[in-house]
Amino acid sequence: MNKHNTETTKTARVKESFTLKNATIFGGANILADYAEVAGLEGLFARHLDIEKAPNADYPMDKSMAALVLAMALGHERIFHLTGLEDDPLLQLKMGWDKLPDHTTFYHDLHRFDSPGKVDSLRPVLAAAAKRVLDTPRILDFDSTVETVYGSQEGAAVGYNKAKQGRASYHPILVFEGKSQAMLNGELREGNTGSANGFKEFLHETLALNPGAVDFMRLDAGFAGEEVYAEAEEHAKQGYVAKIRQFQALMEKAKLFPWRRVEFTDYILEVKSFMYRADGWSKARRIVMVRYREADGQEQDGQMRLAELDWHTAALLTGLDWPEEDVWHFYNQRCSEENYIKEMKDGFGMDQIPTASFTANHAMLLLKGIAYNLILAMRKEIGTPRFARMNVARLRRELLSIAAVVVRHARQIFLKLAAGFRWREDYLLMRRRLEALA
Repeated sequence: MNKHNTETTKTARVKESFTLKNATIFGGANILADYAEVAGLEGLFARHLDIEKAPNADYPMDKSMAALVLAMALGHERIFHLTGLEDDPLLQLKMGWDKLPDHTTFYHDLHRFDSPGKVDSLRPVLAAAAKRVLDTPRILDFDSTVETVYGSQEGAAVGYNKAKQGRASYHPILVFEGKSQAMLNGELREGNTGSANGFKEFLHETLALNPGAVDFMRLDAGFAGEEVYAEAEEHAKQGYVAKIRQFQALMEKAKLFPWRRVEFTDYILEVKSFMYRADGWSKARRIVMVRYREADGQEQDGQMRLAELDWHTAALLTGLDWPEEDVWHFYNQRCSEENYIKEMKDGFGMDQIPTASFTANHAMLLLKGIAYNLILAMRKEIGTPRFARMNVARLRRELLSIAAVVVRHARQIFLKLAAGFRWREDYLLMRRRLEALA
């Protein structure tokens, strides 16, 4: 028998000692914090927050919130996760503190958002962060999501909750800009609140925070009703598309119109459109109907034989006069918003409810939106193509989590980054771009 097959290779024995001083696992936070300074994050909080602490407070509110946003950008979605950051030497330097606040300090500061007016003071900060990434044409994508709660949080209620039926939840609505992915506004609401409730006020608030012409709006099926459609017609200069439910009266009307086939590849697509006025609408509006199903790729009598699957159908309401297939493709681009919401949940813990206070939880929703926009803006303004399409979890692994040591020498401070960091050239290019912005 072969000797090498019977023996187990032993690993080298390495002795351990906790003696490495001034080490951080967040070496990439140096460039993130510097970008936040160029973006004026702390100054934005100082200018807009309607909350005051004692003049001699060790941790002023503007610096505390800036530190919280940076921590969330680094991947600490829950406040109690910040216990591991209190002694980080790099973050202490960047914030100008001898020691970062205990995580309970952040809880206390979050509870200072004890009124809707104080929560609203975060919205201009969110808008300012979004402005750094906005593109044109401007497309407002509206959606809602469910945040299940597991305690007795204020304002939670039982509503539609597909994943956790019967459990209390919050039902926030969010609006993103469809080209840049930036979060423009968000509203935390009780779990039994319909998506369209308060839409007009939410839209006007969003437009006031983000001035300028809006070209298009895209709306999920929950945003339904005369008020929603009238607002979209008034403010979307080029048009809007809203998904609507396929209720019986609408489907009966649709039967009067023939389908038109427009594609014939690996799936079959058929479309039709007509004018329709539902009860409660002020006028007739254009309805685009779409149905599609896969083809199995086999020819029969010169035609593709349809796979034995049901048609997938969708109904869209629109003010656009485009061909039906173009309306459908344009609306489908809105599906990216589901990825933005997923990024907010998976990357920033949007569905992790930190307190029992409704207004504090509302503030946290907006603070996480600010952290999300900060990462987007950094990636756009100084990022290299390598990092352009990474989700935030991968960006943290590839860029922000670099082993490093803070070294003081000759009255200067150096950050010695890991020599084996594989994206060194990208990092140095980002540093040069940041210096050009400053």
